Amino acid sequence: MTTLQVPDMHCENCVRRITEALTREGLTFQVNLDQKTVRVDGDAQAVAAAVEALDDLGFEAKA
Repeated sequence: MTTLQVPDMHCENCVRRITEALTREGLTFQVNLDQKTVRVDGDAQAVAAAVEALDDLGFEAKA
């Protein structure tokens, strides 16, 4: 698993938007609002897809 830091995630609405976007990408992931992280299960391609989906939502993600 790769943990992405998503410092701009602030509320349950952010979690919902992220969850919907990553689900559409077919990714396996866990969102943690308290730690402001998204853990992505998969290879580098899966992580890149997650980072791109988060970017499309306006969230900067850093591994």
